[in-house]
Amino acid sequence: MLIEVLKGIAILFYWTWFVWPFVFVFSLVYSIASFIKDQRASTKPILIAGFTLLIMISPMVAVWN
Repeated sequence: MLIEVLKGIAILFYWTWFVWPFVFVFSLVYSIASFIKDQRASTKPILIAGFTLLIMISPMVAVWN
């Protein structure tokens, strides 16, 4: 069942591949910078970075299985 979800995410990635690397880098850098400035920084940017990393890795996992 999880593989089917990853295949669906992989299809989303194939159509929007050019967006996800920029979103990942921007949200990761923003979350690190905000954490350095303030110890009580929001966790939303790191969650966005994690989700975009999932989207970028899901085609590899879907193809291998």
